[in-house]
Amino acid sequence: MSDPGKKAVFLSYASQDAGAAQRICDALRGAGIEVWFDQSELRGGDVWDQLIRQQIRECALFLPIISAGTQARAEGYFRLEWRLADQRTHLMGRNRPFVVPICVDGTPDAGADVPDSFLAVQWIRVPGGDTPPAVVGHVQRLLAADSAAPGRIPAPPPSLPRLAPGSASARENSVAVLAFANLSNDADDEFFSDGISEELINVLARVPGLKVSARTSAFHFKGKSTPIAEIARQLGVAYVVEGSVRKSGDRVRITAQLIKAGDGFHAWSDAFTRDLKDIFAVQDEIAALVAKSLSLKLDLAEHPVREVNPAAYRLFLEGRTIFNRGDTREYQLAIDCYRRSLQIDPNSALTWAWLALPHTLSSGLDANSPVEGYRLGREAAARALALDPHLAKAHASMAFVDILGGWDWKQAEAHLEKAAAIAPGDVETTAMRAHLLTVCGQPERALPLAQRAMEDDPLNYIANYALGRCLFVLGRFEELEAKMEHAVQVNPAGMRMRFYLSVARLFQGKPDAAAQAAEDLPAGWVRCTALACARFAQGRVAESEAELSALKAGFSSQAAYQVAQVYAWRGETDLAFEWLEKSYETRDSGMPLMRCDPFFASVRADRRWLPLLQRMRLTDELLM
Repeated sequence: MSDPGKKAVFLSYASQDAGAAQRICDALRGAGIEVWFDQSELRGGDVWDQLIRQQIRECALFLPIISAGTQARAEGYFRLEWRLADQRTHLMGRNRPFVVPICVDGTPDAGADVPDSFLAVQWIRVPGGDTPPAVVGHVQRLLAADSAAPGRIPAPPPSLPRLAPGSASARENSVAVLAFANLSNDADDEFFSDGISEELINVLARVPGLKVSARTSAFHFKGKSTPIAEIARQLGVAYVVEGSVRKSGDRVRITAQLIKAGDGFHAWSDAFTRDLKDIFAVQDEIAALVAKSLSLKLDLAEHPVREVNPAAYRLFLEGRTIFNRGDTREYQLAIDCYRRSLQIDPNSALTWAWLALPHTLSSGLDANSPVEGYRLGREAAARALALDPHLAKAHASMAFVDILGGWDWKQAEAHLEKAAAIAPGDVETTAMRAHLLTVCGQPERALPLAQRAMEDDPLNYIANYALGRCLFVLGRFEELEAKMEHAVQVNPAGMRMRFYLSVARLFQGKPDAAAQAAEDLPAGWVRCTALACARFAQGRVAESEAELSALKAGFSSQAAYQVAQVYAWRGETDLAFEWLEKSYETRDSGMPLMRCDPFFASVRADRRWLPLLQRMRLTDELLM
């Protein structure tokens, strides 16, 4: 082991993470960083124990490795190391960099069994310990900051898991609504407190001139002790709304406060006690007070408030929470919750609008045919519009059906324009407009919209997908790789993001790296597609054929378009067109992507391409 010195970093790990720790150590040492880590010296005993304590007292940075393994172990010597490092932070200035947590898998920081000081700083995520140069550079900058003027902590590099950067230049009229705390005795009321926050976001999105951080990013901080100023900095907003909800029977008490992030000043605070049936009215009241405090106006004249049935509303919130998890296996559960809610309150336009989404997305995934799924989705969206033509979500849901199942681009555009006019700050509407422009062959126009959606809601699935798709069709594969690496680190469960990470590497001529990203995908048609292409590029044709066979055998009803992509990538043009025809016949939701899809670059000169594009109404003359 090297001699102790102020510029060394201490790498703390549990035994089951030794391999990941070694990879991190090798990467840091390869850049000339002194690392106190040596498995050969982990002998135990008093002398060894004293040496470890001395190193933790003297190291410049402490790098604890966090994983599912450390979560599962309630005891271990690494926990003593963590405690010693945590104690040392209490002797340091607030802005002195010291603890740099490194997570080597998808373990969330929320609820992690780690010292509080580990949760007060941003985690670095390096799956499996594979340490990119950006992480090494970040550690080097932290070491340099230790010698520089106090209070200057370098920002993590773009490849690290980070939300949109905030600063003193954040727009004055910008706000994030955090998840309201559930103070009710019943833990199941978490649906309700989350729903209050989410609906408040939706109402504030209707305020002209107000930037509202969307749900996905704002809820990222739920259950964490992140300071308000840091939340605002990461989300790029000037104000934060936080509050609490206490429900008792059919009464609810809501407290809310608007905090100016720059100085912690409470610009406004109040408490509201209401009947549950008036919950929409109190949400509008809070939103209007927030807008007034920012010298803005919320016009509610065209959106009359209706009373709600508490039981129906709770089922709606439960369904929305399930749907927002993004797990296709749970779409039917969300549908069941929405339908049970509508049995109680059949005139809820909001519930009908949300019901349209899982019906549309589950087309071909269950017993329903794609056509049946789209029909049910369209019926639900139409019912929502009939009940409330001024509901932005109803227009957005109908546009969603038009794009995926109706292939009616002009009608989708009309509904998205109405949704944007009603709720100009709605991130998902902005992202869907970007996606529609990309579908229609206008990715250059789509890019600014997709970027704006990502700035407003960096963790939003639809915004990430819209930006990823746009960069893909523009051929900006290197930029796509960087964006998707970031998205995967922030949200390891993001299946589409991992797919685009794989194809970004594939189209850069990096088949081994593409295969590695594909291998990280969960079993299913997305993994089969990515691996079939990557294995072929690696020259492992038999393995590519095996993945393609698995794709056709298990998922042909829902992934015919992806089978066509694989055949086109492999240069098998006739088979690519055979499966494109199948995709058209089954109304595969991938077909709207075909016009600009780089996978089909090699077949666009074929005489069969233009007629198919015309049938999809995706030629220039049909789009005008």
